[in-house]
Amino acid sequence: MKTMKVENNLMSRCILRGKMSVGGLLLLTGMGLSSCNFLDFDQSIGFDSQEEVYEVFSRAEQSLTQVYTYLEHDFGSIGGAMRDCATDDAHYVWSNGEVHTFTNGRWSATNTIDAEWNNYYTGIRAANLFIKSMEENDFSKYKWNNDYDTWMEKSQYWIYEARFLRSLYLFELAKRYGDIPLATGIYTVEDVNLLPKSKFADVIAYIAQECKEVADRLPESFEKVTGKQTGRITKGAALALRARALLYAASPLHSEDDQSKWIAAAKAAKDVMDLGLYRLIEEENINNLASKELILERRMASSCDFEKKNFPISFDKGNTGTCPSQNLVDAFQTINGYDVTLTEEGWKSDDPLFNPKYPYADRDKRFYKTVLYDGVMFKGKELACYEGGAEGLPVVGASETGYYLRKYIIEGVDLAPNERPMNHYWVLFRYAEVVLNYAEAMNNAYGPDKVENDFTMTACEALNLVRKRSVKTLIPTGLDRVAFQKVLEREKRVEFAFENQRFWDIRRWKTGKFTQTGIDGVRITKSGDAKSYKRVSVETRTLHDKMNLYPIPMTELYKNNNLYPQNPGW
Repeated sequence: MKTMKVENNLMSRCILRGKMSVGGLLLLTGMGLSSCNFLDFDQSIGFDSQEEVYEVFSRAEQSLTQVYTYLEHDFGSIGGAMRDCATDDAHYVWSNGEVHTFTNGRWSATNTIDAEWNNYYTGIRAANLFIKSMEENDFSKYKWNNDYDTWMEKSQYWIYEARFLRSLYLFELAKRYGDIPLATGIYTVEDVNLLPKSKFADVIAYIAQECKEVADRLPESFEKVTGKQTGRITKGAALALRARALLYAASPLHSEDDQSKWIAAAKAAKDVMDLGLYRLIEEENINNLASKELILERRMASSCDFEKKNFPISFDKGNTGTCPSQNLVDAFQTINGYDVTLTEEGWKSDDPLFNPKYPYADRDKRFYKTVLYDGVMFKGKELACYEGGAEGLPVVGASETGYYLRKYIIEGVDLAPNERPMNHYWVLFRYAEVVLNYAEAMNNAYGPDKVENDFTMTACEALNLVRKRSVKTLIPTGLDRVAFQKVLEREKRVEFAFENQRFWDIRRWKTGKFTQTGIDGVRITKSGDAKSYKRVSVETRTLHDKMNLYPIPMTELYKNNNLYPQNPGW
């Protein structure tokens, strides 16, 4: 690994002024109430009182927009690295990268990483204040205004959008920390520092109920709502969060194989599928706003930052950054559905059409949307990832795995001679996840080939709906539950690589300790026109079962004794 070539700034986030205390939202809530008793807007906007903020419709709308700004993204959220660099899917090339704290043994309650406790509780506080203020506000004074009907049409959804966002932020905290305070009200400083933790199961039950209620009040889309705004919370988004939350609750990290929980998760995923609003379609990019597969995304400002962090080192201003591993590349089968493995002696596959001289040809279509590899054309040039090539070792900053990132990279972005930024969209929910969540839940509830009650599609049938877009052969029937789970884990891995899924999946499956012990890469040597390939070890890691949950930051434990006990092992 190397030392950082260029110190890139994290993508800027729009946040409320209230995010200023290391104590997190729970303390911030009290501080905010005592200091100004309303949402902590940037005072440069000119909002000086709660009455003034909510008196004008457009300002109330802006306050909801600020609640949206806490939506997550992973365009290099861990010190410039994507979160998958802390899984077996990727390696971060720079040795001083913050993401290595996840796996080098230095992670602790006093040396936290991805410490979103403060951020998400601040977002929850903003949602709580917005909801309370909207419930108390009376817009009827404007009923004679020409725009009144338009205002009412739009604002009828606002509280439900804020309730969804609060639920999503609670879920982000619960999947990190497990048991957390269920902060759904407005608190004084004294009250907030006495809030007890709620059990993970209770938090998920709350989220599931909230999502069900708001889904009944939200539109399927905003196409027929004045303004036709996109990127807003819809019925589908609420149900998709519910399905994800219930799947986590049923998973091994949080449950002892309770069939009723798996059935609930399957039913929640089916509710999204039964809407008939979304489709599985084959597209070049997953973050196409016009896609019928997209359920909810976070929209980012026009920027070159992500490309600067991840363009190959040979490109001017490129910084390599997140590098797919050979471990991940091995997970992509051939187009005919055969495994391909790189060994120290070269490539191995049972596919009779596989040619080890051209190991990246005729692979699962998802491979080409995920990984840049030796010989691929990118921005008008053929990448040379072999030793001595422009993108290969021993070039300082070259990928040590032999691969570069493709997923989410916008090839049309230019960095030199003049920067040409483009808009970036982070996918929060898409339909393929719903279908594979259904497959996972059904398999654990009934097995891969069985349906009961109101279910009509088996786990195997659901998985193959996603698979058939990218691979010619389908998963056969007749597998047992354990074997099918392994197949499903691979499908999720290749389908959602670098979409911030695997980091959490291997934790809820409790498989992280076994899948992340070593990161491998490929060494390619070239002699004339011939190339040889060899598997090499890039990085070894220190991992423990305790890392399935984050440690509660010690700063929070100092303030609130009710947050004890600390998560196991920390």
